Amino acid sequence: MLRLTTTIVLAAALLGCDAKTTEQNAPSNDPTTTQAPTGIPAETYLTERPADVLDLVEIKKSAKAGDTVVFLARVGGRVKPFAEKQAIFVAADPSLKSCELMSTEDYCTMPWDYCCTSREDLKRGTATIRILGDDGRPVATSAQGAGGLEPLKFIVVAGTVSDRNDEGLFVVDADRIWVGGKPTYEEPRKGST
Repeated sequence: MLRLTTTIVLAAALLGCDAKTTEQNAPSNDPTTTQAPTGIPAETYLTERPADVLDLVEIKKSAKAGDTVVFLARVGGRVKPFAEKQAIFVAADPSLKSCELMSTEDYCTMPWDYCCTSREDLKRGTATIRILGDDGRPVATSAQGAGGLEPLKFIVVAGTVSDRNDEGLFVVDADRIWVGGKPTYEEPRKGST
């Protein structure tokens, strides 16, 4: 019996992995890193920006569930704007100022969370974007990195409003997404065209 127990313990020790290897292979929680999502069709992402697009806040004023919409926004509005295991992320209206647009000084480590923006403005100017699979459910992978998506980048979303309410909820099922660049303090609309 002792021999069997010793063999099992030894085998477990040899087959186990050390903490360093585990940490290196673990997915990153840093929302600025690019991960290689799978399962999101490449045709979801546009190479040319749609013309004559209104900002999210303008679309959100009158759009209702079932409406087809196209709008300009930026990825962000939460500390973690991307869901980890589903193709869902948060987008904010370009009129909302993330921290890096408030000063030339780099004083904020997570400017994509819009922590300096009021809760009311965030309710008025954010949307949840979902990328659905053939089964009508969000694709089972993070959208982070797909098509160049990352926090603070401008995006144009074309899709259908699937849900909304007067409390700020605005969910859009994206058919197509154009990914632009990031603005700067000096050029707050840089990357939007």
